Amino acid sequence: MSRTFAGSPDFPVGAKVSLADPQLRSNLSRATRTIRDKRNLRVSELDTWEELRLAGEAIKREALANLHDLLVTFEKNVTEAGGHVHWAIDAAHAQRIVVELVKATGAQDVVKVKTMTSAEIDLNSALEIEGITAYETDLAELIVQLGDDLPSHIVVPAIHRNRDEVRAIFLEHMSEWGLKAPDDLTNVPSDLAKAARLHLRERFLASRVGVSGANFLVAETGSVAIVESEGNGRMCLTLPQTLISVAGIDKVIPRFEDLDVFFQVLPRSATGERMNPYNSIWTGVTKDDGPQDFHVVLIDNGRSNALSDRVGREALRCIRCAACLNVCPVYERVGGHAYGSVYPGPIGAILTPQLNHVTSDHVAESLPYASTLCGACFDACPVRIDIPKLLVHLRGEVVNAHRSTLPTTQEQVGMRLASWIFGNSSRLRAVASLGAKSKGLLGDRNLALPGWLSGWSRFRGVPVPKSDSFATWWRRERGDDSSSPSSPLHKRSLHRSEHRRSEPHAAGIRAKAPASHVDQVTAREAILSSVRFANRAEATANPVSRSYRRPARAELATPVDLFAERVSDYQATVAFTTNARLPDAINAALVSRGSRSLVFPEGAPRDWLTHFEGTTVIDKGQLELAIINQADAVVTGCTAGIAETGTVVLNSEPDQGRRIITLIPDHHVVIIREDQIVSDVPDVIEHLNPARPQTWISGPSATSDIELSRVEGVHGPRQLDVIIVRG
Repeated sequence: MSRTFAGSPDFPVGAKVSLADPQLRSNLSRATRTIRDKRNLRVSELDTWEELRLAGEAIKREALANLHDLLVTFEKNVTEAGGHVHWAIDAAHAQRIVVELVKATGAQDVVKVKTMTSAEIDLNSALEIEGITAYETDLAELIVQLGDDLPSHIVVPAIHRNRDEVRAIFLEHMSEWGLKAPDDLTNVPSDLAKAARLHLRERFLASRVGVSGANFLVAETGSVAIVESEGNGRMCLTLPQTLISVAGIDKVIPRFEDLDVFFQVLPRSATGERMNPYNSIWTGVTKDDGPQDFHVVLIDNGRSNALSDRVGREALRCIRCAACLNVCPVYERVGGHAYGSVYPGPIGAILTPQLNHVTSDHVAESLPYASTLCGACFDACPVRIDIPKLLVHLRGEVVNAHRSTLPTTQEQVGMRLASWIFGNSSRLRAVASLGAKSKGLLGDRNLALPGWLSGWSRFRGVPVPKSDSFATWWRRERGDDSSSPSSPLHKRSLHRSEHRRSEPHAAGIRAKAPASHVDQVTAREAILSSVRFANRAEATANPVSRSYRRPARAELATPVDLFAERVSDYQATVAFTTNARLPDAINAALVSRGSRSLVFPEGAPRDWLTHFEGTTVIDKGQLELAIINQADAVVTGCTAGIAETGTVVLNSEPDQGRRIITLIPDHHVVIIREDQIVSDVPDVIEHLNPARPQTWISGPSATSDIELSRVEGVHGPRQLDVIIVRG
């Protein structure tokens, strides 16, 4: 059975175990420092960064405020595009839906893209019970699965493992899941990545069902967007006949144009890159291109409950970039396992308690206290989630949940005693009087507190009380006793107290939705009803400012040169040519890589290959995977190039062909005209056709999952050549 976080100890216990592991602390410190430095470098390149953060916050606020309507619109557009939408109330319900969908295909296994949502619902265990094997294909998730381990980071789940540990795991366990690791496998990250590529390739080509999550669900078009690096995502999204995407209802965004914000802030925040190697966007089913049976499973699992909290709902803005983990001093020292949850770090400390109803278990209760409240997480968050504010709010909910019970800890006894004293003016004056009288006995020495309180005074000075209490000082100086019923201060305090008692729902207190009779209504109606109830008093969100869309900056006055520079940064090769010499340039690129056979889109100009002497197979949309897999290279056109990020965008136009032909061969040659190169992400978003499947390519496939050492070429093409045609 797959390991889960079930039965994990609460945070203080888990943290104590992690702090005792020096290797873990060394791995974490090196990794988080490296990611922070990369992020800061890439963020500094954008003078619109704060405007992008504000836009991201506004878009997510708008999405949550209008979630009911956006979910209905998304469902409608997915269905019209040939897909199917399913609604899951909780984890068990989502498990049943996915299991039934897989069993309907007759498949005995599935290949998976890294998805936090599937981990949240423990999907692998549910599939395993039904005799269905789930193969994790992300390198870090593969390491975790083979090692019977648990993920410890949102973006790089194996951040707690070093290269020697990864090598040992591959040698010992890879053969249990498929092709064994080479006997002479070294601990060099590129060798380890190559072993994973060979191990998974046969699985990709044979599996009939893929399972993914989603970074974004676009209501306006019914599109799903996934951001990844290795190419395993593209494999799972395009090769199987059936694709099942599981996503929380909080992943919905209103418009396709909103992606221009998130495609800028997510990669910089998550991996410190201008753009991830691969962004995939698709809408429903495209004939002869990708899965022909597409399902989206929309999961509530506590999200509508979190939405009903006027303060806590902020957590649902999260885009899973993990920037808060990388700057958190607590996470850096204890790692993800100490949190006892699928979602670790600062975001996990507020998201897990919300999804688990705060006081449902000891782990959820402990997480709001797993922070120093330093505020670094808010500064790093690309959608401006005020995590410290939410932590304090959730701590209050934990305290409130235990108000009616007898105190069970020393802290609770102390707080009850303080509450008893401060709850009555006579008692407070009596204690203050005793404190004042102690002045003569103790002098000016600092106090050393007794018993369990000594942990405080051991490291801090506790001064003795003043000779006068504040109330005595006030009466002497002002001649007024604020505790007297005739005092103006007393009357104002009483008025505020009565006003608070009269409010139907105090700020921050979660209102409970009416009980749902799931057996009498559909899951869809139950979820939409809960969302509508949660948003019943939510004001309309403010319009999204697009001030980050500025006229081309000075350095982008010649975007072609910047595009060439940024493409080269990804270890891709860039060449310039003219229309007349294009066949020579293509042939030179193929010969330089030793490519002697290639796949060619049916709609691309045949004269591009005038000088190529190798074998050419024309893809008319029906080539078998085995034939494509035997080709050394693929040559295609493209739809656009983005100068600021060095990204090539393919929109499945005739000269680009199906998505799989640019995925399986080891060498990809892309032809782009000067006039197709635009300045930045917003420039390209507005010109794309959302109905067509898209692939955004930024260099060869890559990974940094082993000690954050970048390895070029994992599951997608290992060589990328971009030929820019002038004139």
